[in-house]
Amino acid sequence: MRCLIFGYGYMGKIRYQVLREHPHVSGIKIVDPALDAAARAGLEGVWLAPTEPIPWDWCDAAFICTPNNVTAELCAEALRRCGRVFCEKPPGRNWEDFCRITDAAAAAPSATLMFGFNHRFHPSIEAAKALIGDGGLGEILYLKGTYGKSGGARYRENWRSNPEIAGGGILLDQGIHMLDLFHLFLGELSVVDAVLADSFWGCGLEDNAFLLLRSERGIPTFLHSSATLWKHTFRIEIGCRDGYLIATGLLSKTGSYGREQLVIGRRQFEDQAQALGNPREEIIHFDRDESWGREVHEFLAAAKQGRPAAHGTLDDARRVMQVIRDVYSLGERRPAAGRR
Repeated sequence: MRCLIFGYGYMGKIRYQVLREHPHVSGIKIVDPALDAAARAGLEGVWLAPTEPIPWDWCDAAFICTPNNVTAELCAEALRRCGRVFCEKPPGRNWEDFCRITDAAAAAPSATLMFGFNHRFHPSIEAAKALIGDGGLGEILYLKGTYGKSGGARYRENWRSNPEIAGGGILLDQGIHMLDLFHLFLGELSVVDAVLADSFWGCGLEDNAFLLLRSERGIPTFLHSSATLWKHTFRIEIGCRDGYLIATGLLSKTGSYGREQLVIGRRQFEDQAQALGNPREEIIHFDRDESWGREVHEFLAAAKQGRPAAHGTLDDARRVMQVIRDVYSLGERRPAAGRR
């Protein structure tokens, strides 16, 4: 397959490296008119100059890795011109942007469209999903998730901190991954309550979001999404009738989230004399992150076979964007917490 990558920032570089190593990819071209000479080093014959037309006739699959303000427009055009589109999260700045993508997808019913929710492919999450699926821990009672970072160098200058470009703050940028995992385990969720705060960075976007949600079966969930977690944290806790699962850490490029692991605990009953309230735990560590490659492989396989993707579907994207829309709408009706 011949692939076009729109945008050569952080995610564009990751997709480029994965596609270069994929056996079914025969050619790659990068569309990013903002690249300077240093950034173009090593991309001879790959990077398209601003004067060159976009080679839609050449393209078999398009990867949209751009800032949020152009995502919807490019995704819609790629659906019309190419029909096989991988779009990074978030699918636009807001619900209106997402609806543009939805309309374009409806007009191209045979197209393959997948969104970048790679956390589904992390080994701790896949192992947790399998354990829940086999029923050994019983039904889910609740979910709790914390996902956050410390902002990072030049956080205020980054396009993700510009309301006009980004559309939303840390919830839309990073917390969306945890929301997607909640949907993976529980299906549809509705917003019970939410608190948004611009606590530290002062960019006019939330740097902390606290969400209380409920599944269609009434299962409660809680999410804290933060850009002020000075210790980078990824943690999802799944409480079940007969035990619990805790996935922590992420196999990231920096390693700042810690070693990825899954804790498996079994409920101790009241008639057991030992370890009451402090059950024996099994801990599984994971040391290889194949999520990027497996995600791209799923998309390319679906595109080649002319079928819908198994993960990161339009419906998956709708679920998270619907919750975020409702949370932001709730936040607009309340005075936002600000810096002191």
